Amino acid sequence: MTLQEVTDNFISAKENIYLVYAFNGTGKTRLSVNLKDSLKLKDGSHQGVYFNAYSEDLFVWDNDKIELNIIQSSISDYHQYMGTEVDVHNKLKYYDISFDFRFNLVQDDNPELGWKSVSFFRPDDEEANIKISRGEEKIFIWCWFLTLFEVNELVESQDKYIFIDDPVSSLDDNNIFNTARLLLDLFKEKVDGTKIVLTTHHAGLFSILTSWLRKGDNAAIFKTKDEKGNEINKFIARILEKKDEDYKLKSTKKGSFFYHLVLVDILKEAVASDDLDFQHFAFLRQLLETISSFLGKPRFSYALEKLEVSEPSTKTDIINARSHEFYNQKASFLDGPDKQVIIDVMDAIDSKFKFA
Repeated sequence: MTLQEVTDNFISAKENIYLVYAFNGTGKTRLSVNLKDSLKLKDGSHQGVYFNAYSEDLFVWDNDKIELNIIQSSISDYHQYMGTEVDVHNKLKYYDISFDFRFNLVQDDNPELGWKSVSFFRPDDEEANIKISRGEEKIFIWCWFLTLFEVNELVESQDKYIFIDDPVSSLDDNNIFNTARLLLDLFKEKVDGTKIVLTTHHAGLFSILTSWLRKGDNAAIFKTKDEKGNEINKFIARILEKKDEDYKLKSTKKGSFFYHLVLVDILKEAVASDDLDFQHFAFLRQLLETISSFLGKPRFSYALEKLEVSEPSTKTDIINARSHEFYNQKASFLDGPDKQVIIDVMDAIDSKFKFA
């Protein structure tokens, strides 16, 4: 599939909630931009609202005033409808934060012009502006956009889509869970109206949400019946993969989503098609780390020892080196002996663990 065909798949889907898991580097941000462009009307207006890497670029620090400036854009007209700081605080309460904040108007006597910046401070000292951490900043911006998604004036004019791209970058596991709760609230509110597309690289977030939608306490909200009375889902979950510019949307089937099984599938498919390259060393290392962690050891080399592969220390060095070359973007040509390392380890995994 091309990027446009993936976009068209989202647009044509009957389900109102579309969850997509994809590795980093697959092109999630490109996808969000393409969806945005594909949905533009002839007059240039949008049919949806979006949160992605470009959304975060609307917030820029002024290090002299120690304020987070809000760059004026098409959504500035809707600032006046977002309520007060309390509305954003209602989202932030799910997270472990130690700051308070206030909005600063573009023009003090004219709220219609929106906000120009945000000042952060400690609750016990409102006069001294502080610069919050990068992680706190991302949480604040995410909660700010969640509040924006609830603005009736915006939703009424751009009510067809909400596209959210990876809202959980740089968050710890506890905050991943809290983000999932906020997303579930959004899904419940919009499930019978606006179509929501969520893409994420975080296996935990994807797994939690698909589980909650399928069989959680609120699962009935996300189901309906067709003309024959058969129960059908109002959501769809897919894994997005890319090789060069060729995309695939793969079903998660009916069970829970397990990250290590996705890695097994990808590696087996690459071995079978003789399509191995440097990224597969990175995937292999992640798989071995998962196996070692399950066995109670932090080193992925422990999994190689338990698999009883030949020359485990040599294979450890090769996997280490090739993985770092991939992550540092220094990968070039993968030769036959390197490919054989992946083949041998996958054969041993298949023989030892027989993952379904």
